[in-house]
Amino acid sequence: MKHKQIRQRVALVTGPARNIGKHIALELHKRGAKLVLAGLEFDKLEAMAKDLPNTIAVEMNVCDSASIQHAFDKAIDVFGRVDIVVSNAGIMGSGALETASESAFQRMLDINLVGAYRVAQIATPYLAQTRGYLLAVASTAAVGRSPLQSHYCASKAGLYAMLDCYRQEVKFRGIEVGILCPNFVKGEGDDNRDTDELMQLLWGNVNSGDGDAISASKVAQIAVDGINQRQREIVAPRKMAWLLKFPWIVQRLFERQFTDENIEKAVAKSHDLKRQNKELNTDISLDTERP
Repeated sequence: MKHKQIRQRVALVTGPARNIGKHIALELHKRGAKLVLAGLEFDKLEAMAKDLPNTIAVEMNVCDSASIQHAFDKAIDVFGRVDIVVSNAGIMGSGALETASESAFQRMLDINLVGAYRVAQIATPYLAQTRGYLLAVASTAAVGRSPLQSHYCASKAGLYAMLDCYRQEVKFRGIEVGILCPNFVKGEGDDNRDTDELMQLLWGNVNSGDGDAISASKVAQIAVDGINQRQREIVAPRKMAWLLKFPWIVQRLFERQFTDENIEKAVAKSHDLKRQNKELNTDISLDTERP
């Protein structure tokens, strides 16, 4: 495959220190892109940048508009343009709606949804100059919503809807907008982790490779193929693309997936965790129980 939309283009990737974001950045670089690694865990980003020519690292938090603007300013200072934005930064979390704290719910939305809004808003004038492409990382959870993930699913469904609106607003400026929806993803190396204990009660240990989990590097290959083609929707694995075409069917199937007994056990476990003052999430900036 030719990489004419990627080679020598400048790509800013948010949340590239781990998992999907890291592998998308590496795959973009492999295909000839210049990189701006923008996110938290700056030591990891600096180490990556040292190993990758035409790459810079910038500390950035999607909850802070000033730091996002700084990342774009740095990209312009060093490379003179931004052609591709991968809005990847996000967190996962589990818990019954009844037990989830308001702060945890708001935090999920602030990172996964409002954070992506901040990135897209600041990116727009830069992408308009290059007739560029923005890809936001959502999830198949945007259309197939399981119990005990109300805050996560709401954030990803909201992101999907926001991108549908944004796509129409910027088309006349030459900007194209895509959304990536991975299914269960298996981390690689130090990023490999078990599925959290609540989700294991419903799905099994899917993120460790059980079932149909797809590797982060394979997700990245599919994502970057989509970036090269400036696709509107990208699903990983590709065989699950039908999920986005028939969301009303998907949700009905999801609701038949779980027994009342399993849901009752998971909700009871969620209450136990609340009594222990534990919240299950992957937020690296908070001192909480993380899977």
